Amino acid sequence: MFCVAATAGDWLQGPYVYYLYSTYGFGKRDIGQLFIAGFGSSMLFGTIVGSLADKQDRKRACVTYCIVYILSCITKHSPQYRVLMVGRILGGIATSLLNSAFESWLIAEHNKVSLSLIFFLLMNHESSWVFEIYVS
Repeated sequence: MFCVAATAGDWLQGPYVYYLYSTYGFGKRDIGQLFIAGFGSSMLFGTIVGSLADKQDRKRACVTYCIVYILSCITKHSPQYRVLMVGRILGGIATSLLNSAFESWLIAEHNKVSLSLIFFLLMNHESSWVFEIYVS
């Protein structure tokens, strides 16, 4: 359920970020670069954070998501381009963690209990899918 709330928070801020950057006086080019930096860092770090979460600790990766995402949100209060760029990069890392660490932690904990994995995955996927539809 926390993963759904985290996803909702990420989705809800999306439409307002462009407007926020424009109120800071940035043009389309600068705003575009900020967005590309966020998506690019998610693409780059997305290939790394999932395997790091598996090797280190999945729970720690989820806590790291919270910290990185909070830092990313804090940077949005600054009108300085470099600070916003760091925030977008942190946001990309946080998005990669959100889309990998929580689910892998859930499955690992489920495997410890040794219940039917197929039933579990179907129920978990269905419930998160329904919640995400209502959030979007």
